[in-house]
Amino acid sequence: MKIETKKSAVDLTELAMGILIVGIIVSIGTVVLLNFRDSRLTSLSTVSVSNDTVLLADDSGASQVSTAWFKSITSITNESGGETIAAENYTIAADSFGNGIITMASDSEYNATDLNVNYDYYNQSDTQWALPNSAALGLGEYGNWFTILVIVGIAAVILALIFLAFGSKGGIGSGGGVGAGVSY
Repeated sequence: MKIETKKSAVDLTELAMGILIVGIIVSIGTVVLLNFRDSRLTSLSTVSVSNDTVLLADDSGASQVSTAWFKSITSITNESGGETIAAENYTIAADSFGNGIITMASDSEYNATDLNVNYDYYNQSDTQWALPNSAALGLGEYGNWFTILVIVGIAAVILALIFLAFGSKGGIGSGGGVGAGVSY
């Protein structure tokens, strides 16, 4: 007499490990693409902007140019009077997004005035920047990946249940001809 062991319902360990591995691969791919993109920044062509109006809204003296990844500021003029503002009246820095931050000196007569700024910035529409940036942003959208993985996981569970219910019961082609499994 053949003793059959009862099969367990569904083992999701392999599915969970697969989802974990896919998550790790997607994370590593995103980091690699972002590092590659950032390493190409200074080799991009530059675009010049003339007379970009920068508003200084309060007396703090800080303002931001309108384009990210600025390279340099060539000149600043007072919007109302048109006079060029000397470099000792301001400092230039970049924030974490590459935006140019202009900070007027506290004793400058140009605090809280609107400025016209001429500057250069790196061209992010260049393919050596845009392609890895788009790919990294697409991979980094974990919400979309999570939805796909949940749908695939549910489909795997349903298929596993179907295979457990209808698979290998000893029919034709599985070695279960007449008298199979019967002991005399």
